[in-house]
Amino acid sequence: MPFDGIVLCALKKELMDELVEGKVERIYQPNQFEINLYVYKLGKTKKLIISANPSLPRIYITEKQKKNPEVAPNFCMILRKNLLGSKITNIYQEGLERIIRIEFETRNELGDIEKKYIVFEMMGRHSNIFLIDSNQKIIDAIKRMSFENSPRIILPGAKYNLPPVLTKKNPLEVTFEEFCSFFENSNKSLENILTDNLSGISKQFANEVLLHAQVFEENVEKSNFIKRIFESLRELLYCIVEKGEILPTLYTDKGNVVDFYVIDLKSYANFSKRFFQNLNSCVEEYYSRKEEYTIFIEKKQHLQKVIEQNLKKLSQRYEQNLQKIDEAKNADLFKKYADLILANLYQVKPSSNDFIEVTDYYSEDLSQIRIPIEKDKDLKQNAERYYKLYNKLKKAEEYAKSEISEIESELEFLSSLDALLEKSTDMEDLLSIEEELEKEGYIKTQIEAKKNEKKKDTKKPNPHHFVSSDGFDIYVGRNNIQNDYLTLKFASNNDIWLHTQKIPGSHVIIRTNNKEIPEKTLIEAACLAAYFSKAKHSSKVPVDYTYIKYVKKPPKSKPGFVIYDNFKTIIVDSPTSIDNFKKVE
Repeated sequence: MPFDGIVLCALKKELMDELVEGKVERIYQPNQFEINLYVYKLGKTKKLIISANPSLPRIYITEKQKKNPEVAPNFCMILRKNLLGSKITNIYQEGLERIIRIEFETRNELGDIEKKYIVFEMMGRHSNIFLIDSNQKIIDAIKRMSFENSPRIILPGAKYNLPPVLTKKNPLEVTFEEFCSFFENSNKSLENILTDNLSGISKQFANEVLLHAQVFEENVEKSNFIKRIFESLRELLYCIVEKGEILPTLYTDKGNVVDFYVIDLKSYANFSKRFFQNLNSCVEEYYSRKEEYTIFIEKKQHLQKVIEQNLKKLSQRYEQNLQKIDEAKNADLFKKYADLILANLYQVKPSSNDFIEVTDYYSEDLSQIRIPIEKDKDLKQNAERYYKLYNKLKKAEEYAKSEISEIESELEFLSSLDALLEKSTDMEDLLSIEEELEKEGYIKTQIEAKKNEKKKDTKKPNPHHFVSSDGFDIYVGRNNIQNDYLTLKFASNNDIWLHTQKIPGSHVIIRTNNKEIPEKTLIEAACLAAYFSKAKHSSKVPVDYTYIKYVKKPPKSKPGFVIYDNFKTIIVDSPTSIDNFKKVE
């Protein structure tokens, strides 16, 4: 992510045009790393995001809104106390470093004008947001630090100092002699030489400098390549920083954002490009989509963890119940012991042994059988003990069998959700899966809070929709709720239903329109069933298919669970991608 000093320099100019002379109306802190300043200027209110998120530090203007906490964090309260009603008078950058200083003009309790500043350091995991006064004293910071975990004190009352790591040369000021010294006795790559010695230079920009200098051409003399790199650096910086000749560009790969920059980078020639009229719009688009993707991944990982934990617990319960059923194999033997003890009650002679030998009336030859006993109990008490053991094991067996039936149902349900989660591509899919987990009690819901919310309109199911090579519509459920909808409400009796055999996955429907389905369409639908299942990318996947009229849902069964008969099975290889399938958006 090349939000380097060059990008910040270009963005600073746009921020100045939009914010300087604007009045701070509102301040919020939606999370622990981010502050939002609402600035009113020329009849419009602009929302400035400043985020010290360790993985995505950023600053830009946006119109998108976020939910703010009911109780403002302490840093937010301090910002409000000091900056509400103030005017932004200037925005500075420290050389070409990733450090922005926003100057505010405010009035103290006596009505005198004072200067205060927000300093934003974009330093990766060390990113921070400071509020300082005109004497360079820290009023507060979004991340406080002491000497114990930081080379400088970041606490209220301490003096604000620039980060001690700022030892690189400003590329706008470096002389050719200094530039040449970077290459002396260095075994580093050309790219690293530039990034290690010049401030504000990202690897992407360094690579662009080298490509622009054509130092990789075979006919370039070694004695001349340093000069060419220096001239290339100066030329690019002059165009971007001095003349403001920028072309904000967003790079994507198969719809996913990859990067952005102030110019069209030669090194990103293989990516799809989108150009913007201003840099702020490009930055906003990149981070909005990046943040949405981050939230999506975090939500997906959370749901995966919930499913995996419950699958593990259920598997353990399943094994425990199998063990109880196995132990119950001795139940009939214990009943037999009890019966034989009572049947031979008056034939057994007193003995000091811990067993008795009696006639086995259950055997054909009426042979003798040895039965273990507890010597401190009489024979009736031993018989009662064996009856109790019999009853205990039988009850445990009966309970274990009913438990196993329920556990198998839950395992199938969670495994189907796990398969659907793996194929989820947007937040709507995740929310549907989360809703299923909540309904089944795997995720706790804030019932009281939900009672006070207005009932949301139920969205119409939006399953995947494909068209076969023969022109038949094929529908694939994104979650178990959609699976039920497709199978039980959407499909007609003569439509064809497909599902991987004994493998969790999506329900697939072929709309027949009372026509005979060609074999090619059937194979394509079966391949989609395999792809949208736990057998993704596997070979020789069995897929069952039948008419909808032969598919039933048992009463009180979990979402997505059905039974079916009169089916046939087709064996297909799961595709590695569905790009070749015609999808209807």
